[in-house]
Amino acid sequence: MFRSLLSVVALASIALWSPMPAFAGQTALTSNASIKNDLNYLLYKPSDYDSSDKTYPLVVWLHGGDQGGSDIEKVKRSGLPKLIEGGKEFPFLVFSPQNPSEELLYPIEKVDAALEDVIAKHRVDRSRIYVIGYSRGGFGAWALAEQFPNRFAAIVPIAGGGNRHYLNRTNEKAAFWVFHGTDDDVIPLSDSVVLYERLKGLKRNVRLSVLEGVDHSGIETAALNDAGLWDWLLKQRLESAPK
Repeated sequence: MFRSLLSVVALASIALWSPMPAFAGQTALTSNASIKNDLNYLLYKPSDYDSSDKTYPLVVWLHGGDQGGSDIEKVKRSGLPKLIEGGKEFPFLVFSPQNPSEELLYPIEKVDAALEDVIAKHRVDRSRIYVIGYSRGGFGAWALAEQFPNRFAAIVPIAGGGNRHYLNRTNEKAAFWVFHGTDDDVIPLSDSVVLYERLKGLKRNVRLSVLEGVDHSGIETAALNDAGLWDWLLKQRLESAPK
């Protein structure tokens, strides 16, 4: 028994004199890494752009999921670029960035950085910048409205979805027009309805067009062929837009 007590006392003494173990710590650092912005994009200029000195509205077009990658010609297969290729003329600039991923959502920080570069190099009316996105591009349109609220006077998501919890960050002066088809089996109609209802609750300027019998692929053409959309779009303006 005495021997056991001595052993306990000896072990306790060793423990008291042993160095304390080192604890892992955290260091505050700032990254200075730069991200290469290598987005491909199409840029359309109105026919009178080069002969005038006026500023023009600008529409950002975000394509659907099957046009991503590195082949810019794919972007011309649908949406505004397809209409332009077919001879359609518009009274505004059209900036159509290509999603570099064939599977992931748009890298919207890169999209906004490329957009700012286009704005800086062209005569753009900063109070009349709009974004229209279809499908995966619709998700991008919602995200741009939330993360860059002072950029866009109007947002037109077509068959897209997003995070309703961040809609309170959108610009109170921006206008929204949401399009979706009842027969969409790719992105549920409910995705748009939830976002629309959230904006209504926030008392935003928002409208929702639900097209009966229209599926996922049909809603893109139906929305862009709505003459009322273009009349409405060009009336939208952010009076407090950055210069």
